[in-house]
Amino acid sequence: MNYKINIILYCILACLISWSSKFYLVSIDIGINEVIIPKGLLQLIAQFGPSIAGIIMIFCEYGKKGILNFVKNITGLNFRYKWFLFTLLFELSLFHLVLLFCLISGYGNINIQSNLIFSSYLKFLLNTVILSVLTGLGEEIGWRGYLLPKLQLKYKIIAAALILAFVNSIWHLRNDCIALILKNDFTGFGQIYFPDMGLRLLITIPVIFIIIFIFNKTNGSLLIMILFHGSANSSYEWVKEITGNPNPEFLLPVFAFVLWISAVYFVPALISQSKNKLLITQIS
Repeated sequence: MNYKINIILYCILACLISWSSKFYLVSIDIGINEVIIPKGLLQLIAQFGPSIAGIIMIFCEYGKKGILNFVKNITGLNFRYKWFLFTLLFELSLFHLVLLFCLISGYGNINIQSNLIFSSYLKFLLNTVILSVLTGLGEEIGWRGYLLPKLQLKYKIIAAALILAFVNSIWHLRNDCIALILKNDFTGFGQIYFPDMGLRLLITIPVIFIIIFIFNKTNGSLLIMILFHGSANSSYEWVKEITGNPNPEFLLPVFAFVLWISAVYFVPALISQSKNKLLITQIS
């Protein structure tokens, strides 16, 4: 089996599925095309592109047995429950530190909506469930279920993490960037895309270090990966809620800094997993 070719094929397929849906969706929004495929369906296809591509590759390589293994993995509870709590609360805890720093330093002049504290946590839990299905399930079968085990089998662990972070970041092509491409405004595209991609990579790389460590620690639990993804997205929504700011992107550089501090622990831990041959190279 040529793992490198399969890795490349998967990455192309995941991007092709998601980007084609996004391009058509944006073309409808800016009036280039008419609605033939429902916009809600296009959004789902775009979101589920990585997992759809993963299921296709899994079926092509392993057949029905491979698909059954993934179903068993997602529905199984083969992990210690401390990892459930860790994945649920990790990024939420980091955002608490970010907001505390902002309050002490005056950075961003944020205003905490103290009357919403209790309801914001309830909303966080609800959003985690919803986003675990829409974003976690939509991506993790592909990124962590299919791609990560092959990267860990083929490459050294840090290289595997960097490749995964790069592919994850490239896949997140924003709709406003697509609109500029369709309008042939490549100057505007570059002005938005490259700074956004730089910040995305700055955040994604340490997150991937953490994710891979947990993935290996939980014996490749996709349920935990799905929950981590959902709770991470829900944590950012919590920041919007508690600050009353619908676009608190100014906090993300501080968040990236906190993530890199966390990576000081997780990078050596990953290297230790690799030396002790504790890397998950196949979903079972």
